[in-house]
Amino acid sequence: MKTTLEIPDELFREAKSRAALTGTKIKDLVAGGLRLALSGSVGHSPPRRVRFPIIKAKPGAPIITKRTVDEAERQMARQEAEQHAKLMRR
Repeated sequence: MKTTLEIPDELFREAKSRAALTGTKIKDLVAGGLRLALSGSVGHSPPRRVRFPIIKAKPGAPIITKRTVDEAERQMARQEAEQHAKLMRR
């Protein structure tokens, strides 16, 4: 079937270039894109389940938890406050 499509100029140039590089016709490239979109495999895949831990630590490595991160942040804040106070005394 023949039809008319409005395609942005930049997208058409990319399609024309890709078709030339792969030795296909633009109509075949468009038909392939439509098949892919209609098959549901473009952007509609179910989210992948992530298994934790994502990164496995070496044996003996410290365990980092929210508590240890919060404690480190508090300690850094105290150190920064002390340095600032020391600079202000000069």
